[in-house]
This record gives sequence, C-alpha cells and structure tokens, in this order.
Amino acid sequence: MGVEVTLLCLGLAGALEPLVDAGTTPPAGLALSVGVQRHQDEFGLVGKLISPRFLGDHLAVSAGGGLGWYPDLRALPMNEEQQDFGAWALYGHARLALEASTGIALASGRIYASVGPSVMFLSESLSTTTLSLGVHGVAGVELFAGDAFQAYPFSFYFEIGGTAHTAAADKKSRIGADDASVESQIDRPIGTGLALGGGLRVYLWQ
Repeated sequence: MGVEVTLLCLGLAGALEPLVDAGTTPPAGLALSVGVQRHQDEFGLVGKLISPRFLGDHLAVSAGGGLGWYPDLRALPMNEEQQDFGAWALYGHARLALEASTGIALASGRIYASVGPSVMFLSESLSTTTLSLGVHGVAGVELFAGDAFQAYPFSFYFEIGGTAHTAAADKKSRIGADDASVESQIDRPIGTGLALGGGLRVYLWQ
C-alpha cells in the first residue's frame, strides 16, 4: 500500500509541475511602466507602453516619453534685473524601442536590452536646436513578486546604458539672448552620456 501511495504522490507532483512553472513564468502581455531616469547630470520622469511579447516571448516594442530637467549652469547677464531663474531647465522627450529579453533561471524575472530612436523637445531659451534627434539604449533586469504558484502582474525594473542627442545648451544666457555682458558661454550637451533608470511595470494581462 505504501508503494502505491508513493507512486500516486509522485504522479501528482509530476502533473502539477508544468502548472507551477507556467504560473511562475513572467507575464508577457501588454504593460504600462512609470519610472525615473538620469542622463549624465540630468533628472527625469518617464512613462512607457510596452507591447505584448512575441517570438517566443523574447521581443517587444515600446513607445514612451516624459519630462527631463537639465541643470542650468549658464550665467545671467549682469544687467538683468530679475535674477530668480530656476536652477533646472525643463524639456520633453519621446522614444521608440525594440526590446529583446530572456527569463532568469531560478527566479521570476527577465533580463533585457532595448535600443531605439529618441527625440527631445527643447526651449528656445536653452538651445538653438529645439528638436533634437538621438538614440537611447539600455540593458536591464525586471523582477516580479509572487508566490510558489504564480508571478504577480507587476514588476520592478532597473536599467543602465547610454544615450546621445544632437543638442547642446548653446544659448549664452537664460533669457535666450546672446548678451554682450555674458563673458563666458557654457556649451554642454543635453541628453548625452550615461543613462540610468528604474521604476514599476504593470501588466494588463498575462
């Protein structure tokens, strides 16, 4: 009798194992993400819409955008009466990306890499290039919470990579005019350098 019970338990365990594996597989449906980012010395907020994964759940396409704040170190002309300009200059950005991913062994998660075109929308008082084209690429890890039977439909992500754009803060003063009283010009690139990010992804279906 003991042998029969043991065989029955082993058979049930074998039957349930695919179900457990299927439940703990990371979700691969349509997803929304929100997060923070840092581009060299710049800080920003970003949101993305990520397509359902295809080709064996290894590829996805994302579209997103957000706001960035550039640390504005440009001088003000000495004859400017209002000296209360903020230390950060606001700009907008939008991106498309192709994301390739694979699952992580012994964990409910995935590692991924994404790359694609990017565009920045800049103020005329910050740069002579108000529409700046570029590229954005990162590698990241996505980790899901869950239990022994399922992965929950949300994850935390962390990524590192690089970005480059054609714009620079090439206006001499924060009022947007090349004033003769400004002795030096700080011509620093915008949206170019090390890219760091992290945030939350929510899957609308598995």
